[in-house]
Amino acid sequence: MVDRKIFIFDFDGTLVDSYSCLPEIYKSIAVKVGLKGESVTEFVKRALEYENLWDYLENYDRKSWWTMLFAEFNLKLDNKALEDLLRFYWVMRAEKSFVVENCAETLEVLKNKGKRLVIVAGNDGLKSIKRMRIKKSGLSKYFDEIFIVGEDAKNRVEAIKIVANKYNVNFGEIVFVDDKPSAINEVKNAVKDITAVRVKFKSAFKPASSEGYLCDFEIEKINDLLKVLEI
Repeated sequence: MVDRKIFIFDFDGTLVDSYSCLPEIYKSIAVKVGLKGESVTEFVKRALEYENLWDYLENYDRKSWWTMLFAEFNLKLDNKALEDLLRFYWVMRAEKSFVVENCAETLEVLKNKGKRLVIVAGNDGLKSIKRMRIKKSGLSKYFDEIFIVGEDAKNRVEAIKIVANKYNVNFGEIVFVDDKPSAINEVKNAVKDITAVRVKFKSAFKPASSEGYLCDFEIEKINDLLKVLEI
């Protein structure tokens, strides 16, 4: 049996549900910018579609596409107004996110088994926001390393290679856990020996792509990880 020594986790959609709150957040934003009635409902619908698309394309700089979203509703916001809304968005999203069921218990089992735990997560478009959100979740204490793509490493593969070198393990001893096919494919195409596990997270929107994915295992909930890997 393979001795899996390092477990690398994504954050959003894997360890925490930060998506279910998006309709509420965008409804609040719609009200703040003066939309009313049916316009609020349509704004929320279009905002989720934008979130879906740009999340898939890994463009987390919301200011770069919010202007297009607001323009659809004849709203033109200056840079300060956009920044104020962005801060409001992240404060509200951090407050409304929650750790998925059985997450802490699963991480504790892995730690007690002597496994190294690492987060490799995409950035949030503003420096240090993702790290703040991870800390606010209360999960930081379980992890030996936290890498934010675009801040601590160029991409997921570089972060994984840094971890492998630091702890002197081969890629076959690493497990990568994510909810997105694009992230799993990126890693598996570069590091074929790694064990990739996809969490079938159900978010507030549907995946922007139906592309196939190269995962070795697929799980419904995070604690299923222990079962499929026989830990």
